[in-house]
Amino acid sequence: MTEFHTGRVGEVIIVGAAPPRQPDRPRPERTALVEARGALLYWDVLDRRAHPAAEIHDPGPAADWLWEIYGHDAATAILTDADTVATEWDSPVLDAARRLAHLRWAEAWWPASHAAGLPALDRGLLRAEAAWRTAAVEHLLDDDEAVERALADTDPAPLDSLDPAHGGGELTAALTALAEDYGVELRREPAQLRREDWALAAGGDHPVDIALASGGAPVDWAHVPQGLVDAAAGATWILRRRPTGLALTVTVPAAPEAADLPLTARIAHVDVPLRLNPETGHFLGEAEAPQALLLLPADQRTLHVFAPDFTTGDDPPDPADAPHRAALIEYARSRLGHPDASLAERTA
Repeated sequence: MTEFHTGRVGEVIIVGAAPPRQPDRPRPERTALVEARGALLYWDVLDRRAHPAAEIHDPGPAADWLWEIYGHDAATAILTDADTVATEWDSPVLDAARRLAHLRWAEAWWPASHAAGLPALDRGLLRAEAAWRTAAVEHLLDDDEAVERALADTDPAPLDSLDPAHGGGELTAALTALAEDYGVELRREPAQLRREDWALAAGGDHPVDIALASGGAPVDWAHVPQGLVDAAAGATWILRRRPTGLALTVTVPAAPEAADLPLTARIAHVDVPLRLNPETGHFLGEAEAPQALLLLPADQRTLHVFAPDFTTGDDPPDPADAPHRAALIEYARSRLGHPDASLAERTA
């Protein structure tokens, strides 16, 4: 029996401890991950539980397949905000998803070591099996072409040299059949290590722009010059998967007649330079983001916007200031029609 505590962070449903932490920070090197439709599934490789923890950011599409991972009763409990869920569910889809996550973890984090006597793993074999596992869970992945991409990145040559007792011939036949079904030609060349191979995400290289996470926050008035940022509108961010990796995009509405002064947006330790786009009336910026940002809990992806020439930005805004800011906005609004309004207020 596997038991999980569940809860919400904003609109995100959290199942279990996702991702693994020790003691108070994410441990990506322990995390095996599958990017599913509407959710991220996490396995702690040091935990032998078959069922993953999860962050469900879009319950609609996730509801289509969640039961295959947790079982019908547990999936219903998760989506209806139960405090805890328990499951003994087992299925081929759960097994394939867990194995796929582990394969991707091994490709990214396997600790090959002479001193420890740990040999390096054959990347060609990892990718070959990952392609096969990908096909078994294609319907729940957040990539409509995940199988094609995994097959195109597979070289069956390492399988040819395996002892038949290890199942290399069977896997070669299975991959060949899959390739024919999907119209993909398997390559016959040594697999080369690429920068994007270190990604934890399952599903291979995404050629399309996929939004993985998003959020927003008010801008602390103390950290920007007056009249630069819209005082009532919050900043927003989107974490996207691009062909070159993860990209963090930030948008901050500008105040009326704002000057084009540089701003910086910070989430965790990722800084995004912002400049005013006069056509949109927003400060915009984008920066490369590490995989660790995706693994942070939603409550730690806090957006902080500041003017680097105005403040250091070391002190993030206090969420408790929101009612205070709202009260000031309401007061200013009341001044526009107040009998004692100044000339500036009256002509605003």
